[in-house]
Amino acid sequence: MQLKRIDIAGFKSFADKTTIEFHDGVTAVVGPNGSGKSNITEAIRWVLGEQSAKNLRGGKMNDIIFSGSDTRKPVNLAEVTLILENEDQFLPLEFSEISVTRRLHRNGESEFYLNKQACRLKDIVDLFMDSGLGKESFSIISQGKVESIFNSKPEERRSIFEEAAGVLKYKIRKKKAEQKLTETEENLNRVQDIVYELEGLVEPLREQSSIARDFLAYKEQLTEMDIALMVVEIEQLKINWDESKKRMISFEKQLTEKKQSLLECENQLEIKREKKVKLTEEIEENQQKLVQAIQLFEQTEGQKNVLSERNKYTTENLQQLEASKEQSNQAISRLEQQLETINEELELKIEQEKQLKIDFSAAEKEALSLSGNSKETIENLRDEYIEQMQKQTSLRNEQSYLERSSYQVAQKSLKSDVSVSELKESIATITLDFERIIQELTDAQQEVAQKLLLYQEKQASNQLKRQELENNESRMYDALKVLQQAKAKKESLKELNEDYAGFYQGVKEILKRKQKIGGIIGAVAELIEVPKQAELAIDIALGAASQNIIVQDEQSGRKGIQYLKQKRIGRATFLPLTTIKARQLPISIENKARSCEGFLGIASQLIAYPESVATVIQNLLGTTIVAKDLASANTIAREVQFKYRVVTLEGDVMNAGGSMTGGASKSGNQGSLFARKNELTSLTKQIEQMEETLAKKEIEVRTMKQAIKKAELSLNELREIGEKQRLREQELKNQSETLKEKQLRFTRELKAVQYECQEAKEEAESYELKKMNLVKALQTNKIKMDQINHQILLASSQNEEREKNHALINEKQQNLRTKLAAIKEQLVGMKKEQKTVSSQLENQAKENVSLANRMEQISRSEGTHQMTKQELGDKLAQLSEAKLALESHLSKIKSEKNMLEVKLSEIEQLTTKINNQKHYLLEDKAKSEVAMNRTDVAIENRLDYLSEEYGLTFEAAKMSQSLEVSVEEATREVKLLKQSIEELGAVNIGAIEEFERVDDRYSFLIEQREDLLEAKISLYTTMNEMDEEVKIRFSEVFEDISMKFSEVFPKMFGGGSAELRLTDPENLLTTGIEIIAQPPGKKLQQLSLLSGGERAFTAIALMFSIIQVRPVPFCILDEVEAALDEANVTRFGRYLKQFDGDTQFIVITHRKGTMEEANVLYGITMQESGVSKVVSVRLEEAADVHVGIT
Repeated sequence: MQLKRIDIAGFKSFADKTTIEFHDGVTAVVGPNGSGKSNITEAIRWVLGEQSAKNLRGGKMNDIIFSGSDTRKPVNLAEVTLILENEDQFLPLEFSEISVTRRLHRNGESEFYLNKQACRLKDIVDLFMDSGLGKESFSIISQGKVESIFNSKPEERRSIFEEAAGVLKYKIRKKKAEQKLTETEENLNRVQDIVYELEGLVEPLREQSSIARDFLAYKEQLTEMDIALMVVEIEQLKINWDESKKRMISFEKQLTEKKQSLLECENQLEIKREKKVKLTEEIEENQQKLVQAIQLFEQTEGQKNVLSERNKYTTENLQQLEASKEQSNQAISRLEQQLETINEELELKIEQEKQLKIDFSAAEKEALSLSGNSKETIENLRDEYIEQMQKQTSLRNEQSYLERSSYQVAQKSLKSDVSVSELKESIATITLDFERIIQELTDAQQEVAQKLLLYQEKQASNQLKRQELENNESRMYDALKVLQQAKAKKESLKELNEDYAGFYQGVKEILKRKQKIGGIIGAVAELIEVPKQAELAIDIALGAASQNIIVQDEQSGRKGIQYLKQKRIGRATFLPLTTIKARQLPISIENKARSCEGFLGIASQLIAYPESVATVIQNLLGTTIVAKDLASANTIAREVQFKYRVVTLEGDVMNAGGSMTGGASKSGNQGSLFARKNELTSLTKQIEQMEETLAKKEIEVRTMKQAIKKAELSLNELREIGEKQRLREQELKNQSETLKEKQLRFTRELKAVQYECQEAKEEAESYELKKMNLVKALQTNKIKMDQINHQILLASSQNEEREKNHALINEKQQNLRTKLAAIKEQLVGMKKEQKTVSSQLENQAKENVSLANRMEQISRSEGTHQMTKQELGDKLAQLSEAKLALESHLSKIKSEKNMLEVKLSEIEQLTTKINNQKHYLLEDKAKSEVAMNRTDVAIENRLDYLSEEYGLTFEAAKMSQSLEVSVEEATREVKLLKQSIEELGAVNIGAIEEFERVDDRYSFLIEQREDLLEAKISLYTTMNEMDEEVKIRFSEVFEDISMKFSEVFPKMFGGGSAELRLTDPENLLTTGIEIIAQPPGKKLQQLSLLSGGERAFTAIALMFSIIQVRPVPFCILDEVEAALDEANVTRFGRYLKQFDGDTQFIVITHRKGTMEEANVLYGITMQESGVSKVVSVRLEEAADVHVGIT
């Protein structure tokens, strides 16, 4: 893998988009302080996932966005893209090229991309984790990080070695495992609390459930008897209803006759009443007409009087309007005469104004013809003359400059000729030395190649042995992991047993204090041994009885109960050996069961138990049969006439009496006490076998390690010989590269001098040409200045004459302007007066028209009033005649109505008599209906009772139940059943379902507790495995780095020795690392006692050692050699070159020795204030020169 390119835009001082290409070997980034070199390192660190603004030399993350300069505005986005070649699949992505992009907006929003696909910061961090390329890895090393190596505490220094060992992911995983462990323990505590709470509920609910089942049985018998009694009562009520129905029919017949007589009377009454209503309506109508006639007569008479008054007023108003119209006509005549006079004066003033405007315009034209632009012309000519004078001066200055420059170029050309000769001689000498060194280098390289081939063969053989060792170790660790899990599970199960987990709270407390209480033998589940295949069957057969406590006698049981009551810590069932008797199947029943297919045995015979508790176990299980499956159990139960319980291996039950219980619980049988007991026994045997196997594997691994160690000693000897040859090769390479560099430098200088010589000649020729052009320009400019001066004299003479004539015309214009202003003022006043008179005339005309309209309207109204007055007189005569006719007709109708009212009174008396007779009949009928309704209600109530209570119709109830005894006996039986139900007390029917629900939940939580315990064990095992892996990797890498460090240190220092030591070798997870160094000529001492330069160089030696042990594709060094002197910088640069074949180096530096070893140089400058720019130089000329020489 290789770092190919970085694109930076808006990051710190890189305001514009900047692309930097990285090549093989060493790339050096140089530039003055403050130019932005280190911003490249920080850009790479940032894109790899750095989240601390402080580590990027900022106060907050927004500080990395370009904030503007004197000439530039701030930008709103910082973006960095890193392009990596991934042909060798170094990173676990199936791409040959990977791009990583990070963006930060000024509003704080961040974006991350992998190959232009949006992703999370975590994805980028995970991608580079333990690759040696992370933001905190040893592949990015700054001067501050070098200082931190020798300034930090030994414990802090180990992080560098952990990164090299690639154990960071294990530490992160362990941290996550610890978090999960905490969560698991919290969940386990919560589950344990709930189990504790449920343990106190299960037994009471079991008792309530049993009571509820008895209640339902009594209720069923009561229901059958109740239904039969209801049927008898309904039949008797129906007989009573039929008798009431017959009586009611007789009453209805008599009522019909009375209704007919009553109907005839009512018909006559209706006719008479209708006639009376009509007469009443006719009287009311005539009375209303009479009132209306009187009102209309009085209204008409009033209208006639009003018209007489209105005619009088109209005559007076018409006389006043005629007088007003005469006055208006006189005003109109006066205003028309005034307006005519104003119009004549206005026309005269307008003519005078026109004549004055004509005179003023003529004077103005005459003044314009005299003025012209003479002054402006003179000024322009003077400006042009001054400009030509300045140009003349500039040309003369340029002529002097060219004379001086021409002399300097001639002197420079002479010096360049001398330098060319000297450089050619130096290049010839260096070429001869270079050829000699190349020959010696070729011989040394052949010898190194031979040693390398031998080393590689032995290394390959050793690698195969290491691979085999790793496989054996892996198998050993797998076996160790399984063993640890088994041991942890065994310990967990032992803890559960010791804590009596799974037992009810009361049982648990008694068993824990059985020594104190005395007489306690143990719980049933503790004392029996159950085969694995029969676990579920025995667990179901015993049920809650598995937690019953076997005691010596009744006194021991009473003491236990008393203890539970005092402490209020639950309930328990005690089984005294002195009172419990054994129960067994009769031989005949057992033989019948054995003859059936699927019979497995009697439950008490399938388990093992101490002889001392045999009576209790036989009491509990002596009559329970175990069958293979439910079909077999059904057959056996039928054979034994459903008198005994049959349990299957799957936990299904055929109960005595024929009921069946079955299905599947959520937890199966995993949480049962018997399963846990059997699992503990099985684990003990497995652990013994695994320990034997593991001991054999450890012996194999130990033997292989000894063989590998011998092979590595042989390899180290060969490596030392090869290292000496390589040092000689490196020395020759350094000499050849020094000569190559000199040759290259002299060649560049020769080219530069030759270029300067040629440039001087061209410059001299250019100066001569410029001097000739300047002479011509000076002559041309002098002629032009003389012409401009002549034009200025001529224009000044003409201007004086024009000034005199212009003064006379100005005086005439002023007089005309005064007269014109006076005329305009008079015109404005006259126009205002004209407008005022016209407005008055118009208003007077409108008023005249309005008066004429009003007079015409009053004349028309007067004629209309005369006609209306005549019509009202005729109408009054007609109304008087109609009024007399209405009064006569009204008197006649009232007499006829009085006779009709007498006849109505007679018919109403007869109707009252018939109604009284009808009322008595209705009362008798109502009594019969009430009796029927009561019977109906009684029947309906009983039918509703059957429907609501039992969901039966009468017909269904009659068919389903019949009363086989007398009503009295049935009533007595119902009473007894009700008494039995009352004796049960408060019954919780929901306890049946609640018990099943709580029991299921209890079983489920027991299973959950087992799962959480297993998860806890698994997490402890995982954490131990990760610790072991970290120890192994850290130990191996530390040994390799320590060995390399002891080799690299003397090579870089030119002697001396150094070593790495663990501060706590017994604790590899937390041990610190001490660096002990002995530079040439000094004593062995700790790093803190060395000088600043020695400490820095020691830290750099450690860095190179880490890279040799854990090579990385590329490494970024930011001024790590700043504290070194020149000699050590040269050593640093040469040693750096040894790695450029395997590792790509990007070095930010100020030092010449480092720059000399670079293949590519990038210069960072600030041509514009506050903005970094990149200049690159590819240093490949040396190779070209070498090819040309050979």
